[in-house]
Amino acid sequence: MRKKDIYFMQKAIELAKKGQGKTSPNPLVGAVIVKDNKVIAKGFHKRCGLAHAEVVALKKAGAKAKGATLYVNLEPCFHFGRTPPCVDKVVESGIKRVVIAVKDPNPQVKGKSINKLRRNKIKVSLGICKKEAKAVNEVFFKNIKDKFPFVAAKVAQSLDGKITTSLGQSKWITTDKSRYLARKLRDNYDAILVGAETLRKDNPKLNGVEKIPYKIIVSSSLDLPKNSYLFKNFADSTFIFTLKGPKVKDKLPDKIKVFQIKANKREVSLKKMLRKLYQLGVMSVFVEGGSDTLGRFFDQGLVDKAYFFIAPKVFGGKNSLTSIGAGGVKQIKKSHRLINLKIRKIGADILVWGNLKR
Repeated sequence: MRKKDIYFMQKAIELAKKGQGKTSPNPLVGAVIVKDNKVIAKGFHKRCGLAHAEVVALKKAGAKAKGATLYVNLEPCFHFGRTPPCVDKVVESGIKRVVIAVKDPNPQVKGKSINKLRRNKIKVSLGICKKEAKAVNEVFFKNIKDKFPFVAAKVAQSLDGKITTSLGQSKWITTDKSRYLARKLRDNYDAILVGAETLRKDNPKLNGVEKIPYKIIVSSSLDLPKNSYLFKNFADSTFIFTLKGPKVKDKLPDKIKVFQIKANKREVSLKKMLRKLYQLGVMSVFVEGGSDTLGRFFDQGLVDKAYFFIAPKVFGGKNSLTSIGAGGVKQIKKSHRLINLKIRKIGADILVWGNLKR
């Protein structure tokens, strides 16, 4: 039974991934309905506000759902939100067994749907592919547990950890394939963040391949180019975080949202900024630079996941900018360590990524 359960749960998890970057603030959920060892229906949560995975699959199955087994990577919802509780639909369908990878951490749900299923004589199996299911919803679990955005950091660097030459050249370190994949990664997150220097030097667009995320600029001085691409084309989706002080709105396009945050060592407090973003509904942030901004996120223990795109090039030189700047660690034992490490070759480049050990 366990091998079969693992097989069908893995299918549910793969389905869940199809909604990546589109369901925020909801979790990623896939559902598979099986009868006589055959998949009779499947579904996934496509977008926040649309039908949940279980409901999609049950609607496809219709009367065939009676007596079948439902595989779902996250406990069905118990509460009314934008849609009615999924658990009620499961009970009404005649499903005889539900296999759940992991409990929903949301206090409005946690274990309640499982108990309701069991009270209605539906057999529940819990914990199949639990590790994989939690990894798929790492953003959601962080949001619920900490009431804080999930932070991913992305770096494109030379083999010796540099992001510029000694003369400040930075385009391009990695290949077209790597840069395309980096833009694809943006599709998975609610917002892309850079420091003021990156805006001044690179004039970035900060868009994904399929998605236009929020753009966040961190600037203590607000010395920013008014003719930047973001200000001209994406003012209504751009947030700027600066220090508390005199009124600043007249210095920038009207549509741009400017938030003044208390200082942390004469710089914008990143923790306070992230708390504000969470209040605004930004559940995940993809930090792309520059060196000092990335370094500050690492120094303050705010990075949950990191992606390092590494080109087989050596720049050398003490004036070449390192990829992770700011203060840095003073002792090797205090190093930031990546776990659940994965490595992938992308043409001539290498991508190394993993979660930060806490």
